[in-house]
Amino acid sequence: MKQHYCSKCGVYLAHTETSCPLCGTHMIHESAASERAYPANCEEVPLASKHVALKGLILLLFPALCCFVIDILVDGRISWGAYIWGAEACLFVFAFLPKLFDRPKLSYCLIADTAATVAYLFLIGHLDGSTQWVLPLGLPLAALAGMLVFSVVTTIQMDKISHLFKSGAVFFTAGVFTLAVEIVIDMYNLGMLTLGWTLPIFLPLLVTSAAMFYVEYDCGLKARIVRAVFL
Repeated sequence: MKQHYCSKCGVYLAHTETSCPLCGTHMIHESAASERAYPANCEEVPLASKHVALKGLILLLFPALCCFVIDILVDGRISWGAYIWGAEACLFVFAFLPKLFDRPKLSYCLIADTAATVAYLFLIGHLDGSTQWVLPLGLPLAALAGMLVFSVVTTIQMDKISHLFKSGAVFFTAGVFTLAVEIVIDMYNLGMLTLGWTLPIFLPLLVTSAAMFYVEYDCGLKARIVRAVFL
């Protein structure tokens, strides 16, 4: 069975869709008109996406080259320009690398993003003369950030749960994330757990998420709140 793509933005379309869910372009099927709204060759869309990634790479190479020239002319060696190169490499991985693949998985993208972030932290540590903090501190924080994004995006994309339940889950995940961040920082700096600055963040988020879950499961209370808000 052939795959269909939007002729305007290139998003993948189900066979039953009559318009693009992303840009709203109306789809003209073969039976309706001789000129199809999606590419005759399904490889055209992935190729166009790869062209976007290539253009992004070329766009990032220009400031990288400028930094290299300035570094050489001013210092006679590579110094601060390496920070710019690392940041641009992360930007390429975050924004353009997924475009090289047809419908890339979120988990794979986040793994690549985490790896790029940790590599950039290694570069920063190397330029500053110390990389000892990268694995015990930088890696766990980057992994936690990736897990936070994955959890939030996955929750938002779920169709069978309500918006109120999604909001509660997002609040709860954010609270757990802040708590985990302080645990990592405390264990690295002190070697022991001393919860402090995250409690004013974690506890309100926990209470808010619990309240949302309770309202979601109490249909009567939910109906009364809806009537009160709209009245």
